[in-house]
Amino acid sequence: MSQGGISPERPVVVIGAGIVGVCCAAYLVREGLPVVLTDRRGPGEMTSFGNLGGIQNLAATPIALPGMLRDVPRWLLDPDGPLHVRPAYLPQVLPWLWRFWRQSEPERVLHNAKALNDLNRRSAECHLELARWAGLEHLFKIPGQLYLWTSRAYYDQSTFSRRIWASTGQPFDEIGPAEIREMEPGLAPVFEVGLRIPGNGYCRDPFGLAKGLAAKAVSEGAQFIQAEANGFRTSGGMLTGVETDRGVIDAGAVVLALGMWSKRLASSLGYHVPLESHRGYHVTIANPGIQLGSMCLVIDKKVAITPMTSGLRIGGTVEFAGLDALPDYRRARQFLALGKQLISGLDTSTHQEWMGHRPCLPDSLPVIGRTQRFGNLYCAFGHGHMGLLGSAPTGSIIADLIAGRSPSTQLEPFRIERF
Repeated sequence: MSQGGISPERPVVVIGAGIVGVCCAAYLVREGLPVVLTDRRGPGEMTSFGNLGGIQNLAATPIALPGMLRDVPRWLLDPDGPLHVRPAYLPQVLPWLWRFWRQSEPERVLHNAKALNDLNRRSAECHLELARWAGLEHLFKIPGQLYLWTSRAYYDQSTFSRRIWASTGQPFDEIGPAEIREMEPGLAPVFEVGLRIPGNGYCRDPFGLAKGLAAKAVSEGAQFIQAEANGFRTSGGMLTGVETDRGVIDAGAVVLALGMWSKRLASSLGYHVPLESHRGYHVTIANPGIQLGSMCLVIDKKVAITPMTSGLRIGGTVEFAGLDALPDYRRARQFLALGKQLISGLDTSTHQEWMGHRPCLPDSLPVIGRTQRFGNLYCAFGHGHMGLLGSAPTGSIIADLIAGRSPSTQLEPFRIERF
């Protein structure tokens, strides 16, 4: 589709003001297109508020990996483990888990990894492009990242992951305990091996980034409407409007970027997408008493540690409990004890806990691109654990498509019709 059906009276309506939707709106405004951004909450106030901040060009590892099944019983039996399924939710999530397990076949993993690398390899470039446009460069640090293991044996067993990383062409260097301590003196001497990933980095304030990009887009002509989308008006294979609790917004094109809540709206159009919430938790420690210079991903503990403007953020885990169950903040507080094991002298006396819904698909690939059924509906949801880092590349892709250009990313693996 070209820009022909879009006008100030029939703008591009971006549904969802999380970081993915905001990046889509920002890139579309930069094209000179009329844009309406809509969400029932303010920009960045939902899942994007608690992002762990990673900006990773080397981000090609799907969640489902060969051999993962052998670890699942141990994780489930460990009350502080990285995976938890609430018993009452198990019957509902079993079909999703079956599809997820099927994606751990080696050939499927390599297919999914190739697609993720194709999407995410421009993460830092696209984010810095938008940051310069919006005057938000100060929110980004790209000093490289550290992937760390407390167990050399676990690292040695991670052959498939390292095969994926090597296949991306992105550089990384193996480092030992002495080099880890030299690079990050605040870490405890518990790490046996690590990888330094140049070109990777982090955002120091993901919530501030979402708010700042949305504000810049509005200053450049976009309109933000705080409203809840609940359906669509259609005519002749096109969407003509978005129905909200504040009335109908006329649309020349629609971008569906509502994270977990995209599932309900997609279903209303006949798309039944196996989107599941990986409920993630974090703690942000306001006065940790130590400083880190880079984001650290502790691979064998399944946690990430990021220095933020608001303090030191530690988070991770996957909880299956759906959208409606109340948070179990014990899963956040477990990071306080783990943080003290990983970081020397960590002061956890002042902290905040948080839970959010990461929208995950069984193959770890988001849904991106124009649909076949509706010529002016574009999808940009389901980024799972890679929401922030994939948001700017996704926004660039959506802008290319609506402007009538061919994106550099091969979109076949991301089509909604794959389901």
